[in-house]
Amino acid sequence: MGEELFDQFSSLVKSADEILGYSVAELCTNGPNERLVSTSFTQPAIYVVTALSFLDKQRNSSAPDYLLGHSVAEYVALFASGVIDFESGLRLVKKRGELMGQAKAGGMAAVLGLKADEVANVLEQHAVQNVFIANFNTPHQIVLSGLREEVERTESLFLNSGATHFKMLQVGGAFHTPLMANAQEQFQEFIHQFSFAPPTIPVISNVTSRPHVAGHIAELMVQQITAPVRWSDSIRYVLAKGVGVNDFEEISPAIMPIVKPMVIRTNAEAGPLDLAILAQEELATTQDSLVANERSSISSVYDARSLGSARFCEDFNLKYAYLAGGMYQGIASVDIVVRMAKAGLMAFFGTGGLKIEDIESAILTIQSRIANGSPYGVNFIAHSNFPELEESLVDLLLKHQVRTIEASAFMEVTPSLVRYRAKGLVRQSTGNILALNKIIAKVSRPDVGAQFLSPAPDRIINKLLESNMIDREQAELLSGVPMVDALCVESDSGGHTDQGMPFTLVPAMLRVRDEYQQRYPTFGPIYVGGAGGIGTPEAAAALFVMGVDFILTGSINQCTIEAGTSDVVKDLLQAMNVYDTDYAPSGELFELGAKVQVLKKGLFFPARANKLVALYHQYEGIEQIDSQTRQQIEGRYFKRSFDDVFSEVRSAYPSAEIERAERLPKHRMALIFKRYFKDATRWALTGNLEHKVDFQIHCGPALGAFNQWIAGGPLIDWRERHVDDIASLLMQETAALLNKRFLLMHQPRVSH
Repeated sequence: MGEELFDQFSSLVKSADEILGYSVAELCTNGPNERLVSTSFTQPAIYVVTALSFLDKQRNSSAPDYLLGHSVAEYVALFASGVIDFESGLRLVKKRGELMGQAKAGGMAAVLGLKADEVANVLEQHAVQNVFIANFNTPHQIVLSGLREEVERTESLFLNSGATHFKMLQVGGAFHTPLMANAQEQFQEFIHQFSFAPPTIPVISNVTSRPHVAGHIAELMVQQITAPVRWSDSIRYVLAKGVGVNDFEEISPAIMPIVKPMVIRTNAEAGPLDLAILAQEELATTQDSLVANERSSISSVYDARSLGSARFCEDFNLKYAYLAGGMYQGIASVDIVVRMAKAGLMAFFGTGGLKIEDIESAILTIQSRIANGSPYGVNFIAHSNFPELEESLVDLLLKHQVRTIEASAFMEVTPSLVRYRAKGLVRQSTGNILALNKIIAKVSRPDVGAQFLSPAPDRIINKLLESNMIDREQAELLSGVPMVDALCVESDSGGHTDQGMPFTLVPAMLRVRDEYQQRYPTFGPIYVGGAGGIGTPEAAAALFVMGVDFILTGSINQCTIEAGTSDVVKDLLQAMNVYDTDYAPSGELFELGAKVQVLKKGLFFPARANKLVALYHQYEGIEQIDSQTRQQIEGRYFKRSFDDVFSEVRSAYPSAEIERAERLPKHRMALIFKRYFKDATRWALTGNLEHKVDFQIHCGPALGAFNQWIAGGPLIDWRERHVDDIASLLMQETAALLNKRFLLMHQPRVSH
């Protein structure tokens, strides 16, 4: 393929080899065939040989009036029109091929003898899932694409409906369908590196079957990955413009002509497009030209990088204004933190419930796997009853220079937080105060937010000074800065929740922030973010429109490859909907009435947890519980006796707690019941199928909304979900949604 061209264009071939990392001439002339049929190799090979064929053809020919390219060959048409240079086109095609080549289990089939609407009717009537029309090659040759097994199963449906032929094609991906959404999203990020000049010759778009318009070429080439190729309409458009059937010239590396027969069949079966319809289209385009520039300025305002605060991204060294929260027990795992950091995004390692030595091991592993300066953080959860745990964690954070923490479940500022803050404050030569140790506090009440927006309390500063835990310079600096760099407004969410509504909390917190911001002329901006309920572009868009500087996700990240929980849990989460959560008592704080939001679908945990708390409030000790209820709880909940449970409790709590439990039967009952909550979490994390119905899985309805949003796409299986891919997809789709919504709102209203 193209053997006679490589020596003629040796400089371009050399450039191609450098871009591809292999010899394109060797590939095309000697194979091997298994590489040539792999789309990651096929696409660059087609591009190079077809581009060289065009250049060779043009040596003795005049410039064409129109250019058309089928699928990947559209890039050759753009090159031929001067929209992109040869090297840029190849880089785009190489990336396109790599991304599309990642799609597995896909297939395509050609259906002959039925019109497009007839093919669509067959798919609709038989409720065929995951099969789409990918190519409208001629009026009676339609190409299907989708999951291979599903495509193969449609053969009898089409033959029974009048199709003359049904032929599976030698491809391995569901090209030009919504199943390529992940490749499309990644390609959208990649294509932004390139500029596209106005076409010198009209290039007909595969997506619209109309000429490309300057300023929108990249947008359509991104859409082309998931959109069907409207080839027959493209041909009909050119025919309507006065080009004869015999005027089409096929520039192709193929031995046999492929496109030219399609032109002949299309002309015979349907003829040119209606000139009257084209005239109306062009008139409408002319009438819209006065507002086109204004609309385009709106429709292209937002991309993923423009959402939220650019200063926030700069201060925290982030690609997007997007964080992944620290889910407890290491569910927000080392792998989540590392994967996000390598993508230029920040996640917080989930320390809640872990031993200090395990946290230290995780920090060291994270630091060893990411480059210096990469964004990452550690969750710092409040331990109001055990302040020594907070102090141990601060010692660890300072020892290993962890520069960002997510402070969660704090109702007030504590000495440990103040000490962490103090140890990172520096006065710059300009007089401004810089916080090297950054704190992002998750809060759900404006009054708590106000505490964190204030300087550290004098009583705590004085106590730390007296104990020589901070020096006088640090004490002075503390009095001139807020306790946090950012507040994250936590609405109703998985795990501990106050069930707040973002539409009331966020505006209130923004006003509190604005009030306090004026008090710190020597300190940088204080940011406000949003968390809770974020699983779709619509939810993220609402928060950004309200004015948050960043968003923080939680539930959607625990149903990913990197999440530190069991496959059994991930299977359950993958199947959940928005109505599959419930509120259960908090294992550590149920005496205070605290609640957590958990998965309820297929599980007994919420009901059993509430039962235990009801018994705790009803009785003063285990001994007062009737024998039938006691046997039920021991046999079904714990699968061991209360005495055995308390024996385990003895080794888990400080001696003072055990002594108190020995004196107070109600406290002993509380410690025994709390063991069920710990067990329920442990059983879920390890995937203990013997206790599956008792799994405690912290989760909010955001994951159910996410599951519905991506249904039918490649991310439907959690084994295809990566935390950074979810972040990019959510931010990209949020930007697209905002562009669309604001453009619609900008449309002029018509009076009737």
